[in-house]
Amino acid sequence: MILRAALRLAFGLLYNQLAWAYDLVSWTVSIGQWRSWQRAAWPYLRGRRVLEVAHGPGHMLLDLIALGFEPVGIDPSRAMSRLARRRLQRALGEAGAFGRLLRGRAEALPVAAGSFQCILATFPTEFVGHPRAAAEFYRVLAPGGALVCVPAARITGGAFADRWAAWLFRITGQSSLDWFMPLLERYTAAGFQARLEHVRLPRSVVTVMIAERMP
Repeated sequence: MILRAALRLAFGLLYNQLAWAYDLVSWTVSIGQWRSWQRAAWPYLRGRRVLEVAHGPGHMLLDLIALGFEPVGIDPSRAMSRLARRRLQRALGEAGAFGRLLRGRAEALPVAAGSFQCILATFPTEFVGHPRAAAEFYRVLAPGGALVCVPAARITGGAFADRWAAWLFRITGQSSLDWFMPLLERYTAAGFQARLEHVRLPRSVVTVMIAERMP
C-alpha cells in the first residue's frame, strides 16, 4: 500500500509539475525502448480519425499525422498540453496544430458519440480500468471501431541494464500480468470484444489490448 501510494504520487508529479522530465525518465527506465513500445500499437490502428487519450508530450500525435491518420489528443494535464502544443506548433505551424488538442478526462470525453474510428492509449494510468472510461470509449467509437491500448511491456534482454530495468518495472507494476484478465472482462461487460496481443521486440515483449466495438 505504501509503495503503491508513493508510486501514484511520483507518477502524478511526473505528469504535471515534472512533465519537463517525462521523456528523459521514460527513456531511462525503458533503456531506450519507450517509443518502440508505444509504436507496437500501430499495426492495430484502424480508420483515419484517431483519438489519443492521455497524449503526454505529443510524440505519438506527430507519428500518427506522419502515418496519414487524423489524430486528436486529449489529456487532463495542463503541463502535458503545453508540451504537446509547442511540439505540434514547431512541427506543423499554428494552423497545423489548431484543433488537435483537447483538455479533459477519459471518464468524461468532450467529444460527440461515434466520432472516432479508433482510440489509442499507450501506458495509461488507472483510468483505463475505470468502468466510466470504458463506457465513454464505447460511446465515442463508431461501430466497428476499436480501442488500442498498450498497458505494459516486459523487458527480456540479458544485459545488466535490461535486468535492472526489468526489476524496476516489476516493482512498479508496469510489467504485471495480474490485472489483464479483469481488464478484458471489464471491457467485455461494456460491450466490446476484447483480446490481448503480445508483440515481441529484440529486448522486450509488449502487451497490446484491442477492444472492438462490434458493428
